[in-house]
Amino acid sequence: MKTMILFGTILFSLSISYSSLAQTTISSADFIPLIGNWSGTLTYLNYSDGTPFSMPVELRIVQTEETNKFTFYFSFPDEPQANSEETVSISDGGTMINSEPIISKQRLEGGNLEIVTESKGTDDELPATIRRTYIIGADVFVTRKDVQFVGQDEWLNRNEFNFKKDSQEK
Repeated sequence: MKTMILFGTILFSLSISYSSLAQTTISSADFIPLIGNWSGTLTYLNYSDGTPFSMPVELRIVQTEETNKFTFYFSFPDEPQANSEETVSISDGGTMINSEPIISKQRLEGGNLEIVTESKGTDDELPATIRRTYIIGADVFVTRKDVQFVGQDEWLNRNEFNFKKDSQEK
């Protein structure tokens, strides 16, 4: 009997240890709802005076031939010189987005998926922790960049894209 209790205790301890080592993962399937055309706004914090600024933005997302990569084509109607494209890569194993470790993945009320990454880097030439939050739904897409400077407790929202799926895409 003592052997069974000891064995049960060891097994329980091992399962707790293993679950704490398990990493949060995603797959390209999590990004499939993003494929298509989106309209929305970019709101960012002006580095010089700290005031928020918003502008309209259009977004087209396509999955590349490498199925773990998606190309984001940003178009800014009021500032066409800011138009750009970005490839978003999901790592083999699904533990990172663009080399940034995924720290959480959860379904929000209403069914949207929230994915959060965190990495060390710099912002405004200062060392910081950079947190990116992705909210993915059938007709909503939000991506947000928050920054916590070394030695600071508070997080600063640097920018946020808020999109709605174009009606012909639904």
